[in-house]
Amino acid sequence: MRNKRKRRFKNLLLLLVVILVLLAGLLILRVRKLTVSGNSHYSAETIKDDLITDFFSGNTLILWWTYKDGTVPDTMPYLESLKIEVKSPFSVAVTVTEKELVGYFDMGSYAYFDTDGIVLEITDELYDGIPVITGASVGEFTLYQKVPTESSSTLRTVLSLLELLEYQGLTADEIRFSDNSEITVYIGYIEADLGQDEYLEEKVANLKAILDTFTSTTAGTLHLENVTGKNEDITFSPSDEVIIETETETEEIPENDTASSDAEDESVTGAADTSTLGGITTDGGTADSITSSSQEDSSDEAASSQEGSADGASSDAEDAADDSDDSSDDGESDVDLMVFNSSGELVYHVHVKDGLVVDAYGNEVPGCSVNEDGYVVDAYWNIIDPATGDLMN
Repeated sequence: MRNKRKRRFKNLLLLLVVILVLLAGLLILRVRKLTVSGNSHYSAETIKDDLITDFFSGNTLILWWTYKDGTVPDTMPYLESLKIEVKSPFSVAVTVTEKELVGYFDMGSYAYFDTDGIVLEITDELYDGIPVITGASVGEFTLYQKVPTESSSTLRTVLSLLELLEYQGLTADEIRFSDNSEITVYIGYIEADLGQDEYLEEKVANLKAILDTFTSTTAGTLHLENVTGKNEDITFSPSDEVIIETETETEEIPENDTASSDAEDESVTGAADTSTLGGITTDGGTADSITSSSQEDSSDEAASSQEGSADGASSDAEDAADDSDDSSDDGESDVDLMVFNSSGELVYHVHVKDGLVVDAYGNEVPGCSVNEDGYVVDAYWNIIDPATGDLMN
């Protein structure tokens, strides 16, 4: 009987010691120093306040144990990931990855949202490099809630389009929705009309390829409304409001060569009505902004031929004609084409050389060939005239 009492007393004493140790641990092992890294929009103080919310979460061991697997607490919905490292009994280091702000609505203040459409910030501060969404019908914004669009399909379209633009390495200044839900993307001086929410992947891919041929000061409207990825013509309407800067090489022109001089002046000022390159048509103004290198070379050769004629060097013109005939005999084509390869990807600046379909670097395009009629056949069985770039089927 007495032994049982002793054992009970020892057990109670042991339990009391454990409780005292735990209490001491709770009281002593407190986070006194917390360092934060990886943050940009959110301050270290904000992250600390949202991480340590009560007495227990302020304990070093409890804090580490709670978030050791990278769990992000509900109080921090603006974080993608969280990592805690114990530096000492009184010091921890927190490494965070914030969710990306991909767009915003201007409602007097700026409501920024992430890739899931969650409103992460409502602030008066305007951040660079984030597009504004206009024209979409929205309600009242609530922090850490979904963007309140009247139609869920509108939000899906916004998020999908932003993802496609990021994938192509494009940063829009504005994405605008019209009353009939047509989409316009503004990038620099370019206004890209995408039309309805369909074939957005193909439209953005074409937009990227075309913008790569423009200079930073090219201005105008790209009409991509009817693009489906099947080699449709894309119309570009240059703007009269922004001067397009083009670099030209000037040569000394004989005084009696007035025709050549007038032709070059027209080329520089962009007085041509229309021009086409790889399915892209410009109308109403400058064609210089989308002139291919092969077209520029042809213009230079023509000007050189005219100068040679004025100087009496007719033999050079004959040689040039012979070279042109030789090029045609070799089955070469300088017209830029747009084709689908065997992977289903659009390949731009394609031409025919030595009977093969090659890209701008001279590499053969897989899945494409030249048929018995001399037409290019791509992986989607599109038949293209290599001499004009026209789709034959």
